[in-house]
Amino acid sequence: MNRPDEDLLAKYFDNLLDARKAGEVLDWLSTAEGQRYLDKELEKDFSSLDRAHKLLLKPRLTAEDILRAAEPSRSQPIMNPKPRPMQQWRIAASIIFMVCLMGALAYFLSGWNNYEEYHTAYAESAEVALPDGSTVHMSGNSHLRFRPNWKADEPREIWFEGEGYFTIQKKAAANRFTVHTDRNFEVQVLGTTFTVTARPSTSRVVLETGSIALNVAGAAGNDQIMMKPGELVEMDLQHDLLIKKEVAPEHYTSRRNDELVFSKTPLKEIIRILKDDYGFTVIVNNEEILEEKFTGVVPSKNVETLLEGLSSLLDVEIVREKNIIKLIQ
Repeated sequence: MNRPDEDLLAKYFDNLLDARKAGEVLDWLSTAEGQRYLDKELEKDFSSLDRAHKLLLKPRLTAEDILRAAEPSRSQPIMNPKPRPMQQWRIAASIIFMVCLMGALAYFLSGWNNYEEYHTAYAESAEVALPDGSTVHMSGNSHLRFRPNWKADEPREIWFEGEGYFTIQKKAAANRFTVHTDRNFEVQVLGTTFTVTARPSTSRVVLETGSIALNVAGAAGNDQIMMKPGELVEMDLQHDLLIKKEVAPEHYTSRRNDELVFSKTPLKEIIRILKDDYGFTVIVNNEEILEEKFTGVVPSKNVETLLEGLSSLLDVEIVREKNIIKLIQ
């Protein structure tokens, strides 16, 4: 039996076929090839569910289960006429509909996907209060996500991408606070202040007060690094390198005061900030200056003021053309 084309299958599942065509499709779904196809589609739908769906639907229905349910039982005498193909199709479609309905019910009742999300645009900053009274000062081009209701006896978790300054309320051990990132590291704390940078080009944590455990997933396995106030850990996950050193935290936490503080900062790091936080493409006419180090303070809230301050600090001419910046020495 030939496989129905994709258009016919789509119309079948959308209930757009007459009884004869629907029966032909159902007959094909009863074949070994058809069952493999239906299993694959069910697996695809199941994989897209969150944990609440999956817990509710285990053990999963297979194509064989659905097709068996669409046919009369063979273990009991058949008292009624055999269902016509259209009737079989309606039974199968009803079962699939019930599976989807159960999943949707779990979705809305469980709250697994109930998140509050905050985004900052390039050059924008925002301060977000978390459910426990902790705060996150987000730099430009950052994303924060967390569940709105935190229970007193459960861990506190947020998901963060970008750069932010965290002030975390101290709680009991059962309420440990975890910052998850997409950069293969997470930060676990009880009560502390620190800065997290989780960018495609840079992964870094600077601890200002308290203590934290930094969990890093690298090629050689998972490492846990205990940090003390005044320490910086920078991760080059591509090359599986970790750098830990003592720094002045105020140079990394100044964003919350709408300032950029540089202390012997290489130009390439300043360019990274312009790219990641402000969305600029930076062109340098002399790459030798990339390793030059600069010290100073410039305002960060207004882009024009920022560029004027950088021009004076770096002693270069800055030419801006929309989102392209040229540094001319």
